[in-house]
Amino acid sequence: MIKDQIQYGTTIIDYELEFSERKTLGIKVHPDKTVEVNAPSDSNIDVIKARVKQKASWILKQQEFFLSFDPITPPRKFVSGETHLYLGKQYRLKIIESENESVKMKDGYILIQVALNNDTPRIEFLLKKWYKEKASLHFNKLFKETVPYSKGFYNGTPVLKYRWMKKRWGSCDVNGQIHLNLELIKAPKSCIEYVIVHELCHLAHLNHSKAFFELMEKIYPNWKETKNKLEKLMV
Repeated sequence: MIKDQIQYGTTIIDYELEFSERKTLGIKVHPDKTVEVNAPSDSNIDVIKARVKQKASWILKQQEFFLSFDPITPPRKFVSGETHLYLGKQYRLKIIESENESVKMKDGYILIQVALNNDTPRIEFLLKKWYKEKASLHFNKLFKETVPYSKGFYNGTPVLKYRWMKKRWGSCDVNGQIHLNLELIKAPKSCIEYVIVHELCHLAHLNHSKAFFELMEKIYPNWKETKNKLEKLMV
């Protein structure tokens, strides 16, 4: 595997180049935005660079529309007074020592009762457990409301799953499973809805082709504004 790059305007596009016994050059953009170029074993490097540059606009578009993200939030300390998002709003933590562990919303705070108020791993565990419980409630409700959109282009029954992800808001597989990042419970409901619709549209088009975006426009006309809102708030 060879690491290389091209310049497109003011943008540098890095890619990994691999040679193999094939007849044509292929370019893939992965969900983490990395670019892979597969070329015939006898290809000329300059010709490959020229071909990648020809596809630069397409590559950048693919990278832009993947539902991936790069967290810039500083590491959390899980102490009283620290702010945490829930459904698009900021809440401060209030940590109280108690033998009865619990997490609840109270007076504009996320109140966490824990045996030791300096037990950071336990506080983090309790908060993430609370987030997951809330996500189960809201994700399933929004999924139930939006899944009928898929009836016009998908014959099966989509299934919702969710887990903590490091680099993606959501994904869709060929078996009709829609995966959501539990981090989305920190975003407004409209943003969660947008991610679900985005992944449902992948049931018809497992790519970011023109047909995919036409379907998005038809089902969710304001998707661009909602996507921008998600990115400004969460990354």
